[in-house]
Amino acid sequence: MTQGTEHVSPVTSAIARLSPLSAIEVEALEKIIHRKQLPRNTDLLKVGQVSYHMYFVNIGLVRVYYHRDDLDVTDYFAIDQQFIGGVESLFTRQPSRKAIQLIEDSDLYYFSATDFEACCLKYHGIETAARKLATFAFLEGQQRIESIRFYSAKERYDELERKYPGISNRCPLKYIASYLNITQVSLSRIRAGTQ
Repeated sequence: MTQGTEHVSPVTSAIARLSPLSAIEVEALEKIIHRKQLPRNTDLLKVGQVSYHMYFVNIGLVRVYYHRDDLDVTDYFAIDQQFIGGVESLFTRQPSRKAIQLIEDSDLYYFSATDFEACCLKYHGIETAARKLATFAFLEGQQRIESIRFYSAKERYDELERKYPGISNRCPLKYIASYLNITQVSLSRIRAGTQ
């Protein structure tokens, strides 16, 4: 970021770490960013809704999940200082097959995809950051698929703890087990060091 932009939201700071932003670009971002505190179990997006916003979890824990064969399957988490959104629906403008739910009371920043796209069209630094953010999201998805294909349950658990520090103490184990594609019994054994 540039000089004189010290008092900005954490979401703008996170975006600026992806690509340097001018003071004008920072100001443009700050105009579209909003903040709210919501209680746990709040749905930011329900299955069948179209996603219009991206979220930045300032403090809290959020998950993306879907239903398969009457099971609730956790697909992705975001924890303190991470982005989350219904990315496929944001890009396609089609109803989402996934939902976004707060696991903890959370302090969130959010912005509309339309406003962000307008900033990208106008400002090169924001567009560059958006491209890097999209690339990061793509790589995260690829890593998630590869972890299920190639890593043991223990390796997936260790990666989860690295990526989301302390999540096991903040999240119901059933959500973690479904994210890891294992049973709660297997997860308990891994946590106890017996598997």
